[in-house]
Amino acid sequence: MKVLLLVLLLLFPVSASAHYEGELLPDSVAVTEYQMVIRLNPKDTLTRNKLGMVYVRQDKPDKARAEFIEILRISPADFDALDSLGIVADRQGRYAEAADWFRKALKVRPGDAGAKQRLERALSKSGKR
Repeated sequence: MKVLLLVLLLLFPVSASAHYEGELLPDSVAVTEYQMVIRLNPKDTLTRNKLGMVYVRQDKPDKARAEFIEILRISPADFDALDSLGIVADRQGRYAEAADWFRKALKVRPGDAGAKQRLERALSKSGKR
């Protein structure tokens, strides 16, 4: 069964986004792997997004935020980084800031249902509609 899963993952790789990783690595191993890849290619925004999301899961918001900000320095219209900065701000209770990030993400990808839902939730938590 594991071999079949591995073959399927190799044949049909999962595209990465800021909210799901197709990786089967424990977070502690993923951090090391992603850091090595970034050292080799500092402008690899896909890997930086993955690393940032590992930091989100590990409750390391400052590290996550730094990765997402660096992505925006490289690629200012990166939807995943914008959306993920909203997620980080939301988890820290900074709902107005989270809403701003979600709005920016929705300018890049207006039809994204997840970002719309997160924006509505952040506005609701901040007392706005």
